[in-house]
Amino acid sequence: MIIQGKIPGAIDPVSLVIEGETVVHIECCQEGSGCDFGGRDFYLSSGFFDPQVNGFAGVDFNGDGLTPEGLHQAAHSLASFGVTRFLPTLITASHERIIRQLKIISNALEDDPLMRRMVPGIHLEGPYICPDDGPRGIHPYEYVRLPRWEELKKFQEACGGRIRCITLAPEVKGAIHFIERAVGDGIVVGLGHTDASEAALEDAVLAGARLSCHLGNGTRPLLPPHRNPIQKQLAMDQLIATIITDGIHLPHYVVRNFVRSKGVDRIMLTTDCMAGAGALPGKYTLGEMEVEVGTDGAARLHNSFRLAGSALTMDRAITNLIQFAGVDLASAMKIAGGNAGKLFPEVSGEIASGYSGDLVLFEYQDELMVRSTWIRGEKIF
Repeated sequence: MIIQGKIPGAIDPVSLVIEGETVVHIECCQEGSGCDFGGRDFYLSSGFFDPQVNGFAGVDFNGDGLTPEGLHQAAHSLASFGVTRFLPTLITASHERIIRQLKIISNALEDDPLMRRMVPGIHLEGPYICPDDGPRGIHPYEYVRLPRWEELKKFQEACGGRIRCITLAPEVKGAIHFIERAVGDGIVVGLGHTDASEAALEDAVLAGARLSCHLGNGTRPLLPPHRNPIQKQLAMDQLIATIITDGIHLPHYVVRNFVRSKGVDRIMLTTDCMAGAGALPGKYTLGEMEVEVGTDGAARLHNSFRLAGSALTMDRAITNLIQFAGVDLASAMKIAGGNAGKLFPEVSGEIASGYSGDLVLFEYQDELMVRSTWIRGEKIF
């Protein structure tokens, strides 16, 4: 199979030859040469990565009705927006609910080849977060608790050790020792839903935390102008920050400032999407909560102005990133997928001979339009 397109940042279009799951050859695209997909006016990139997906296409990963079939449907729909790898994300809930959802996701990963190819692991966002109003966000207060290693072991047993990322608040009792143990077990630790002091953030990084989870959100609405968790994390080069670029969670100028501060190499996109993403406006669930997705694209708790995840899709997130931050297309591709390998080595962000055929073919003028997606050489969309 031959795919033609321009790799962002390169001068000339290329022809990619894929055999089986792998890119086996890349050469400059000759005028008039044939291809199976694409062409000289298309763009080619490695697949996009979303580290925080609470649900998609009407499927709530935290909900009572989750099934392996629903997970397959969500994964297939994510691929139509260029996502080739993602972390299904479970938010703060009771021990029993988290165990149940982990087992359902694990069963899907065992039985569904598409899920296995797309999901390098599970993201646990909570329950070990700040209990205070503001930093807690919409996570249910009654289920917020202190880190317990024995509980995490039970979570891992329920899903075959597939938890790869945990977001927590480093200031809560026992968090630093918990971070050390989690990192020692190969888990990426993110800092989020936190009101941490500078000292707590420094201790967390020394313990091995490497991620700022949806930076700028999950914090107090009123913060000191300078000495606050957002400014401190922006200044910590050890931390890669994920940001939600829907124009709702962060104003456009804040996105620009964050990218300027962290640099292109220390930013990743996330949608933090829920079941209403990739679906029509209306009522959805996020675990035990009812969420309304409006015509403005915002996902809010029923009869509330409080945000509850997003309805953002990755193609729109990339378009907004370019428009908000003024980055070029090559930098946007790095932020949308290339940087993921720094935290999750199995997520390839490169197009090269010998690499997996996880590819997105798209057009870009004023906005990014995904035309085809391949995962390990198989055309999914």
